[in-house]
Formats: sequence, structure tokens, C-alpha cells
Amino acid sequence: MTKVSLHKDYILVETDTINLADLRNVKFRMYYVVEIHDVDSEEIGCIMEEVDGVIQPVKYDTFSKAKVQAALVAKDLPKGKYVHIESMNDSTDS
Repeated sequence: MTKVSLHKDYILVETDTINLADLRNVKFRMYYVVEIHDVDSEEIGCIMEEVDGVIQPVKYDTFSKAKVQAALVAKDLPKGKYVHIESMNDSTDS
């Protein structure tokens, strides 16, 4: 049992010990997609990649990786377009 307290008389958080290896095998995993929006229309694009001959959105496993790619794309976008990072859940095993 893990206990975290900022005051000796009160326990603020009490949890079971967490095994990080178990968290990596969870069926529902969060990922991030970098979208490209146009201020003058409802068009939305995103960063894509080819996997086994199929074009699909690039899924970033951390927000910071998506943020870096968004910054790289944003600097080359024409006026009226902007990037947005969208978080999504994936239902496949890792």
C-alpha cells in the first residue's frame, strides 16, 4: 500500500502499489493525432503515413511527440491554417 500525506494526521491519497508493466498492456491506450484546420472552411487534414500499403493518420504515443510534430508543421503552413492536437483512445493491445 502506498500512502501520501502532507499532514501527519491526514492521509490525502491511499492506493495499491502500481505496476507500470501492467499499465503498458492495457487494452485502451491514449494516442494523439496532429490535425490541420482551415479557418475559412470546415476542412480538416492530419499528418499521415503509409503502413503496409495503407495510408493512415500518424498516432503519437505521447503529447510531447505530437507537440513537436505540430510545431514543425505549423511553421510551414500558409496563412489561414493552423494545427490542433486531438487525443483519442485505441482499443488494440500493445
